[in-house]
Order: sequence, then C-alpha cells, then structure tokens
Amino acid sequence: MSPPGATSAANAQPPDRFFLPNFCDPRMVLGVVLVSELLALVFSLARPAGLGFLTELARVSVLMQWLGLTSAALICVARNLLRRASTPVVTVSVLALVLANLFVLSVAVVLIGRWLGRGGPVETIPAEIFPAALWPFAARNLGIGLIVTALLLRYFFVSHQWRQHVESEARSRIDALQARIRPHFLFNSMNTIASLTRTDPRRAEEAVEDLADLFRASLSDSGRLLSLKEELELSRIYQRIEMLRLGERLSVRWDVGELPMRALVPALTIQPLLENAIYHGIEPLGGGGTVTIRGKRNGRQIEISVSNPKSATPANGGRQGHRIAIDNIRERLELAFDGAGGLTVEQSDNRYEVTVRFPVTE
Repeated sequence: MSPPGATSAANAQPPDRFFLPNFCDPRMVLGVVLVSELLALVFSLARPAGLGFLTELARVSVLMQWLGLTSAALICVARNLLRRASTPVVTVSVLALVLANLFVLSVAVVLIGRWLGRGGPVETIPAEIFPAALWPFAARNLGIGLIVTALLLRYFFVSHQWRQHVESEARSRIDALQARIRPHFLFNSMNTIASLTRTDPRRAEEAVEDLADLFRASLSDSGRLLSLKEELELSRIYQRIEMLRLGERLSVRWDVGELPMRALVPALTIQPLLENAIYHGIEPLGGGGTVTIRGKRNGRQIEISVSNPKSATPANGGRQGHRIAIDNIRERLELAFDGAGGLTVEQSDNRYEVTVRFPVTE
C-alpha cells in the first residue's frame, strides 16, 4: 500500500524566499495606485498652493500615478530575473529601474510643456502646470524617488523577514508536534496487532501497513500540500487503526460527498482533528460515541467540521494536547492560504466541534 501523499510531491508549494512582492498581482497594482495617490496628497499639501490645492493635486497625481504604474510594470517584467540575485543586487537594481523611469518621465513632462508652450493644440493650460527647467525638476524628483523607493524596499524586506520568522516558528512547532508520537497510541496499536497475529493474520498485516503509512505521513514534510482526497484517506487509515482497538465504542460518520477532492490542503489537517476527537472525546466515554465529519463548499470556500461528544469530567490530562494541535493547524492554514484559511472552535456542555475553512485551490 502506497502512503497517501506519495503522488503529491509535485504539488508541494515551497515558500517564496524572494522579498520583493509580485507587482503583477492585481491587489499589488491597487496598492501601488493607493500609495501613489497618498503620496500625491502629501506632496500637494506640503507645497505652496500657487495654482490652488485641487489643481496642484491633479498635477502631482498624474505624475505619481504614471510613475507608480510604469515602475510596477518594469519590476513585474524584471522579477523573474531579479529573484535569482542577492538582496543587495535586487535593491540596487530596483532603485536603478525606478530612478531611470523617473528621469525619463521628468524629461517627457518638460518636453510636453515646451511643446505646448510653442503653440500646441491645448492653449488653455496655464504655463505653471509644466516646469520650465529640466534639471532642477528632474533632480528634485530623483531625490524624492530615491528616498521613497528606499523606504518601500526596506518595508518589503522587513515584512518578508518577519513572515519568514513566523513561518519558521510555526513549522518548527508543527514538526515537533508530528515527531511527538503518543506512546499510548503506538503501544495500544502494537498490542492490537500482536493479538491479531494469532487470530486474524491477514487483518494484522493490513493494520501494520496502515500504521506504517500513517507514521510515514506523520514524519514527512509538514509544509507540503495534499489533495483533499489523500488527506481524507489518511484520516480513514487512522480511523481503521483505532477501530481495531475500540471496536463498537467508536463510530465515525462521514458526510464529505460534496467536497472537491482535488482541492489542496496542508498535510495532516483533518487527521489530527479526528485523532483528538477520539482521544479527548470518545475514549473517556464508557459507552463510546460517534465522531461526525461534515464537509461543504460555499463558492470558493471549503468548510470541514469535526465534532465529537464531550465528557462532563475532563480526562487524559485535560485538553492541552488538543489546543496544541488546533493552534498549529490554524497557523498552517493561515500561512498556506495567505490569511484566507482559518479554524474555529465551538463547544457546549456535551459537544465539541472544530471547523476548518480554506479556499479551493487545485
């Protein structure tokens, strides 16, 4: 039996180590427009209102929007080449691109003003709209452009470093969680398999294969993405192992027929929730109970909930292990889907339910 996820290595998405954001992204383009307009507003407020504030704002806004959008387009085109370079080379290259673009635009503005001043097609534009001298205008723009671009690059670098730190910390915690094989589960599983070798050798062999697949997935790279089908199969493997031990005390109800099975999800997202539901919910109950796993799709969002009955008296040392798993799954979903994934917990006196949400990506 091949382990779930063996066919998903190609689908793994390594984290982006390049600190420069993707200026081809529509959200980034919108950010460039907003930042450019904010800078235009600040510069207009800081300058003497000889032409009137609105006229000055319109003039500066046109220049800032052209500069912002053309610079973003240049960085977008050069991004694939820059991502292979070191951070200092990327910084100098981006500064050079932006300053060169700013100089060209400054020259174009002055030339357009001179052309209009020599009897161009538009005679109603005041002469003060366009600068008369090139070098003072270009030097001022280059100085401002250098400062603003350097500050933005520093912001991108610090934000990227912070995100890398958060991802590394979260990955370390989930790796430690995955490596912490619960002794009670391992010992109970091995005892169950040992008893089956005498009564049902074929079933014992299947249990050994299931256990090997489960632990192979548990100790593999926590950053990879699995298809939802593979993640649910991993959860069913765990269910089969636990049912050998708990027998009729454990029942799992699956309602996931509406889910797109090709959607990607971080490995070990559903299985730890099922494990905790059994360990903290079913096992302390003398008569056992039913774990319910429901899934539905809301547009581009997937919701999967795992609920279990809850004992009135806390057992198994409380829910510390449960909280560790839940916190790690929440962080991994948020990191994997850039904040679009998440996890919520709802509980009552006799029921505990965890719901994970993440966008559909195939």
